[in-house]
Amino acid sequence: MITSLFSTMTCACISRYPVLHPRAILPLESRLRLCGRTTLPCPTATSTTTSSSSGFLSAAVTCELDHSNVSQKSEEWFALRKDKLTTSTFSTALGFWKGSRRSELWHEKVFSPDTDSFSAAARACMNWGVVNEPVAIERYKRITGREVDLLGFATHTEEQFEWVGASPDGLLGSSADGGILEVKCPYNKGKPELALPWSTLPFYYMPQVQGQMEVLDRDWVDLYCWTQNGSTIFRVHRDRQYWQLMTGILREFWWENVIPARELLLLGKEQDVKVYEPSSTHRQTGLMIVKSLKLAAESKLVCREIAGDINFYDK
Repeated sequence: MITSLFSTMTCACISRYPVLHPRAILPLESRLRLCGRTTLPCPTATSTTTSSSSGFLSAAVTCELDHSNVSQKSEEWFALRKDKLTTSTFSTALGFWKGSRRSELWHEKVFSPDTDSFSAAARACMNWGVVNEPVAIERYKRITGREVDLLGFATHTEEQFEWVGASPDGLLGSSADGGILEVKCPYNKGKPELALPWSTLPFYYMPQVQGQMEVLDRDWVDLYCWTQNGSTIFRVHRDRQYWQLMTGILREFWWENVIPARELLLLGKEQDVKVYEPSSTHRQTGLMIVKSLKLAAESKLVCREIAGDINFYDK
């Protein structure tokens, strides 16, 4: 079963770029401060810029929250990607994808290229998510009646995990019992107008959302799949044992593959860097996939909307 999964898995399109605050590139101690928490309106799908003066921070997490959009490929964006392993890349770092995806992520973190290597198809997929994410958030709010607090970027509050970062699409409810919103807008292999919302939850999103819950210290995520033809909401609950298993692999990737290679690069020994390049999979990749499949199967369908017909299900 695992062999079959490895042979059939292909690149999953990233439905969004993280919204990053320029100050995220400052030293950690300069960024750790608490401010008031504000609920902000979501931008329209046609908005390309928003006010940069509406920064806010949830008292429940040590992170920068901002409503402004830092331009993708900007200096701030690349600096943050270089210094953190973000939850959106967890499945790649774990070795979930066939081919050279894991090595490509390592290369990105070590060499910090000034330009991206996205194919035209991957870029179109990401642009689809960027354009439609605000529409999806508004639809989620109408369906559920929930307010969504926009989130810029968060780093883990524990010093041992300060190399881990997350930028989910929003916070839901209070810090005590609130959750997280993560939106996906499937591109459907270049035919998004024909896409239908998920009927089952893709297992390869489990590392991302479990990572978000740990970084933000929240116990559930609404994973919202939006399409032009309808949408579904799946409720994923926190699993600390899953996190413990996952972080062992991620820590190894970061501290035994990425950081030593960076140090050699700084010493001018670029010819020796490749010795730290990781294999395409980790020895525990198969176990992580099994755990992810189980977790996805246990996550409940909360709501399904097809052609305007909305049905809610027990959580």
